[in-house]
Amino acid sequence: MQIVKPNLFIPGAAKSGTTSLHELLDLHPDICMSTIKEPVYWNSADYDLPKNVNQYNNIFKNNDAKIIGESTTSYMFYPEFISRIKQHYNKDPKFIFILRNPIDRCYSHYHWMVGRGQEELSFKESMINDLNRPFEKYGYLPNYYYHFGRYGYWLNKFYQVFESNAIKIITLEQLKNNRLQTINECFRFLELPPLENMSAIKSNPTVKLKYPKLYHFIRKTALGKYKFTKPAKYFLSSEKIEAIKVTLKNDTLLKKSVPLEYPKLNENDRKWLQSLYHDDVEQLKTITGQSFNAWSDFKS
Repeated sequence: MQIVKPNLFIPGAAKSGTTSLHELLDLHPDICMSTIKEPVYWNSADYDLPKNVNQYNNIFKNNDAKIIGESTTSYMFYPEFISRIKQHYNKDPKFIFILRNPIDRCYSHYHWMVGRGQEELSFKESMINDLNRPFEKYGYLPNYYYHFGRYGYWLNKFYQVFESNAIKIITLEQLKNNRLQTINECFRFLELPPLENMSAIKSNPTVKLKYPKLYHFIRKTALGKYKFTKPAKYFLSSEKIEAIKVTLKNDTLLKKSVPLEYPKLNENDRKWLQSLYHDDVEQLKTITGQSFNAWSDFKS
């Protein structure tokens, strides 16, 4: 079965405005972004199974569009993504990365996990825990707050494999301050005409689930993550399991949430994080040729 091969990917960074960027790009008449953000297809172990290929193809509603794109933030960290793109593509696709001051990204990521009921440690404790778990040893973990902000480290892997003219870097700060100008720069990068104006979109705020333990228990039960539910995989058809997943995803009670207000990061912790990220940001400046002056913590 033929796979739909997007010619645009937004591989990150997580908690940096990828949802807004995905939706804004989709406003262009020549762009078809996937109906599901974060399909997590190209780094899946079973990505080439016919069922998965078919599901992936179905999230693109206009295969005749000049630009077909999708956004999965974990692509930034999985080596399988880069190797599979090189394996399946004769011509390299384009990549747009949206980055955010790594200190703010890290702090936002932590509180996002708190809101989901998946983090109980304090911020400082979680960071120390993170630093003691090298990414290269433990692989992808959703609470890698520090590691996900090592932009220089991750982007260097892309620049080593793909031509620099296939990679566009923008920042969340640019998108907030000059939305139309920043998006039009992305359109020019994609060799598309700019737009004179664009509709407002909803942002993706950090929220707190009202029933986090119940939500995660039912979700993991349906996926057979617990020992007592694993036999269900052998008695339920894949279609039935998929239907359960969809029901859970759309259940408004389980996903009910409220906006999460969290305190400002104190200056001592901010300076500590600045020291942790300093060398990586310098590497990022070198490989991209950009100054990132909007990140006042890292001005040269």
